[in-house]
Amino acid sequence: MVILVNGRFLIPGKLEGIGLYTFEITRRLAALHPEHHFIVCVDRKSSMQLDLGPNVEYDHILPPARHPLLFLWWFEIGISQAYQRHHADLFFSPDGFCSLNRKISKTLLVIHDLAYLHYPEQVGFLMRWYYRFFVPRFIKKATGIITVSNSTRSDLIKHFSTYESKVSVIYNGVRSENKILKNTSQKWRISLENRPYFIILGSIHPRKNLSNVLRAFTHYKNEVSDDTCLLIVGRMAWKTTQIKDQFEQHPYRDSILFTGYLDDPEMFKAMKGSLGLVYVSLFEGFGLPLVEAMANGIPIITSDRSSMPEIVGKAGLLVNPDQPQSIAQGMIRVRFEKQLTSNLIEKGLMRARIFSWDRAAEETWTVIRRITAAL
Repeated sequence: MVILVNGRFLIPGKLEGIGLYTFEITRRLAALHPEHHFIVCVDRKSSMQLDLGPNVEYDHILPPARHPLLFLWWFEIGISQAYQRHHADLFFSPDGFCSLNRKISKTLLVIHDLAYLHYPEQVGFLMRWYYRFFVPRFIKKATGIITVSNSTRSDLIKHFSTYESKVSVIYNGVRSENKILKNTSQKWRISLENRPYFIILGSIHPRKNLSNVLRAFTHYKNEVSDDTCLLIVGRMAWKTTQIKDQFEQHPYRDSILFTGYLDDPEMFKAMKGSLGLVYVSLFEGFGLPLVEAMANGIPIITSDRSSMPEIVGKAGLLVNPDQPQSIAQGMIRVRFEKQLTSNLIEKGLMRARIFSWDRAAEETWTVIRRITAAL
């Protein structure tokens, strides 16, 4: 069998979110099934340096698809031609987009979230149009759909009346720290002067709710008056002007450090040294930092909505992301209630065991076999 894979988000040195998912699942599928051939379609040459296995080859399709109008060309022309050129049996798309071309007979979509429906104002006009017009058609076109949480599955069925039998829930996995940690420079540690800190992980945009975290930090410092810092790890994504302005005017800006994107060794070191992870997004389909924090023994403060309570179970302290005071109280509790922190860590380590990239790949293959059974 020949499987065509959408690898648009495979960016060496910056594997996060969908890109990390694509990397972890594709290389495992290829290793589990060396008898099958995988063609990974990318829109930038640098992606081709990632080694996914001996039975994986790349197909570089131009132009780089980073605009809704270019999406149309890339998927409807580029992907459909690649599907025919390689005589593919299935198109596997981890980013939720696909081609509507009838010549593509089998499509497996991965839908991570439907945030654009819940927070349309956080999406640009053209992107919002693209989502609203095409996503319902992608869902109808798909032979099978994978969601990364029950929360997203319920959202999908509610908004699109999708047949339940068409949708499978497969949780993301967690990376092993033993394979990632190594000696690093830890420049951020020098900047913090070895002060205690809470960590915020993930690319920065409005849905990540950093604005309320900064407000919460003001409440925290006013109430506690200790030397705790905020370490914010992640690239600036979109609509970040408010965050930058808020930081410049923050009364405790000397206790806040933006590192930008950190590679895995640096990021895991930063996480391991923190007091806890503050992950209070307004909406998430899964939240990879949650499972990585649990697996590394880091207590979690997270939102009481969408998929986040599902992912952490009883291993996270739930707060209201709309209320900075609620976030601040969560930080204070994790900082000073030792029994609570110990319980969160213990439950997190147990909870993390259910999240496995190997298991996710095996379950994904089960879906692939089911939807290609007639081949």
